[in-house]
Amino acid sequence: MLLALSTCTRNHGDIGPWFGTWHVEQITADGVPQNVEGDYFFQFQSKVFRVSRVYGHENLVESYGTWEENGDKMTISFPDPDVFYIQMPGLETHNDFTVTTTSSRGVTFTKIESSTGTTYTYRLGKNP
Repeated sequence: MLLALSTCTRNHGDIGPWFGTWHVEQITADGVPQNVEGDYFFQFQSKVFRVSRVYGHENLVESYGTWEENGDKMTISFPDPDVFYIQMPGLETHNDFTVTTTSSRGVTFTKIESSTGTTYTYRLGKNP
């Protein structure tokens, strides 16, 4: 029984290379690197998306939403703005990303912030 529970890590099927934890390695706004406090992580499983921010030794902030991929487009949404706690440059309650580069170890997303027209680029690395 323990073996069955410990090996079930992909509920509702395999979602391919997106499954798991991705570290946000760099954020730029119109090409200018953004200084952020702490580390951000994106996590994908089934259609559930989690973004978290870890800072200091014991501080964690997280928000959950949904994600959908269609070719080189990805939508990440946080349907309930009352529980959208992450303050991350360019991240809004609804995000339409273009996936500009992909590999098994990294990905780059771009998006245009709806309120300012700023182009944000996020470079993510896959955590082992």
